[in-house]
Amino acid sequence: MRPDEFDLPNEFSLYEKFIQEDFMNFFPVFSKYTDMEFSFFQSIVYASDDLANSLQISEESRDNYTLIALTGYFLLSQYSKVLTFPIPVENLEVLFFRFKSAKYLGEKSAVSTLLANIISQMVELKKQSPQLHKDFSIIMSIEIASMNSDVQAIQRYSKEFKSMLLNTILIKDYPLLTLQVVSDLAYREFRTGDEAYLGWLEIYKELAEALNMETKRLDCYTMLGGLYRFKGYLEEASEYYSKAVIMAENIGNKEFIASLIANMADLEHTRGNLEKALFLCREALKDPEISKSKPSIYITLSEVLIKQEQYEDAISTLDQALQLTGHKSPIVNLLYGFALTKIPGKNNFNEGIQYIQKGGTLSEQSKNQRWLTSYYYYQGRVYLDTYDLSSAIEFFEKCYKLAILSEFQYVVLSQLYLAEAYLHRYKISQSEDDLTQSEKYLANVISICQEQELPILAEVLYISGQLLVALNEIVDAEYLFLQAKGLAEENNNNQLIHKCSKSVLNIQTNQIEKPIEIINEITDVINDLAKNSYIKKTKRMPQIYFLNIFTLEGNFVYSYYFNRIFTMNDVLISGLVSAIRTMSSEVFGSGLRGIDFEGKRLLVESFGNYCGILACDRDSFNARTKLYNFVQRFNQKFEDSYTKINDNLTKTMIQKEADLMVDIIFEKPEKSIVPPH
Repeated sequence: MRPDEFDLPNEFSLYEKFIQEDFMNFFPVFSKYTDMEFSFFQSIVYASDDLANSLQISEESRDNYTLIALTGYFLLSQYSKVLTFPIPVENLEVLFFRFKSAKYLGEKSAVSTLLANIISQMVELKKQSPQLHKDFSIIMSIEIASMNSDVQAIQRYSKEFKSMLLNTILIKDYPLLTLQVVSDLAYREFRTGDEAYLGWLEIYKELAEALNMETKRLDCYTMLGGLYRFKGYLEEASEYYSKAVIMAENIGNKEFIASLIANMADLEHTRGNLEKALFLCREALKDPEISKSKPSIYITLSEVLIKQEQYEDAISTLDQALQLTGHKSPIVNLLYGFALTKIPGKNNFNEGIQYIQKGGTLSEQSKNQRWLTSYYYYQGRVYLDTYDLSSAIEFFEKCYKLAILSEFQYVVLSQLYLAEAYLHRYKISQSEDDLTQSEKYLANVISICQEQELPILAEVLYISGQLLVALNEIVDAEYLFLQAKGLAEENNNNQLIHKCSKSVLNIQTNQIEKPIEIINEITDVINDLAKNSYIKKTKRMPQIYFLNIFTLEGNFVYSYYFNRIFTMNDVLISGLVSAIRTMSSEVFGSGLRGIDFEGKRLLVESFGNYCGILACDRDSFNARTKLYNFVQRFNQKFEDSYTKINDNLTKTMIQKEADLMVDIIFEKPEKSIVPPH
């Protein structure tokens, strides 16, 4: 092979000329490793490692091979190996990779030394290139803020970094280092779900593709797979994970292969394939490298065991995860605590509560929306088990509010358990209001099941029918039983067919069960449904007509029309405002809400100071998710404008900026004509 035919990966583009000039020394050693069936990427790194220690080549060549090997080991996630290399020349990029490796390994003394070296080199850099010095100063400010857990500083400097990213020479002269910084910020978006980091993952994807660096595409695709998994789009998640597996094998990154096994197990768990998830976890744990370094495997395994009510096995599994995470993982503490509360014994219950509360504190400190959602869910479950129903309702409502954007399965589970909590409260209160609240949440679940084609629709229709019987709404109840029976027949669910037939017969012969008996059956079904996994299957949207934003007092703020033909006159606006003002406070409390108005289904969501109304032709979880996202961002963006909301300049500014948010959140619908207000 000729030197100019050797396709050096873009990760090592800085050394391409050197490799071509030293090809006679490099290629024989490289070939030795390819013959041993190491990957192309691994062979470059291992050959460079060998040559870095060879006395048969010049010192300058050894220095270059050291830089290649050090960078390569960093990209292969072999961070301990990175720290064994000296840095032979002043190279800020490679010094940064050593610094990051020391951080990943928790080597505090090495981190301090390397940080001091970087700052020392930056003093010299300021003399040579003030602009580059400024860029590196922002990067290191992010790193120092991260070391100090200063979330606000990280957010501030990340905004500065984003604003100057495409206007500097960073990408051109330091592409790999730039991608690493973007990767860290993208990971914050993926891990926390924090709006402050929105857009970094998309930037990372674009840069990784444009710069054609397979190691970074691997990293990016793994995050994208995780993001789609958390949003509930499992087909997309599986697609990205599959791409990442191929890349990890091509590169030879064992660390990522281990992570992907953990991710695939979690994916199967989320799909409801519990036995397959168990198999993947147990197979993965046979590898000592994974069992000693991957708490995520233990987490997935324990989640499956908890769903199977094997609580003692879950505790044994989580003991391993606690050791690997130093008892500092929010989700491990939450799962450990919940499993403990399920094992008989007063001490177990009290200790379990302490673990759950610790997990909640860690979740709040991390500002990770997904962990917070899990915390509210498991704390709600414990309150429900102990009949602290008011607290259970409060925590399941909090769970839903976060889950609508961060974790689809908890949208379903929180509402199922809200329905159960109100049923338990009815046993005490004997108030039909509690039954009505329970029926409302089950109706919400039915709407989601229909849109997302969830397989539990028949069961939810059945228990909703039972609840209508308890409310003495017999005609509607019979209709739901017949619907449930039809679905059960399609799925050969003989047990449910029999139950539906019996319920219809009881109605026709006027042999209605007592409400308490009905409620006990409903709660049993809900608890069985909670053992399933729930995934988002479709992104389909209903026909959308208009979006309006009001203050919670009912003052009109903003409107957007998705349909050129449909407009809303002053009479309709006045009627809508009147309807909002007369709606009870419970409507704005929690759960999915909606009212019928002028032949439209109005979805209602509130956040902070504002309430959003989205007019659709039907109820829709997907549309509601976008509405909630919009109202949340609207509140964040215009919170400071609340006191000046009637000012004409303020309204003009809000109209312009909010229109851009509509384009982003509702995926750039056809531009509407907005009538004058």
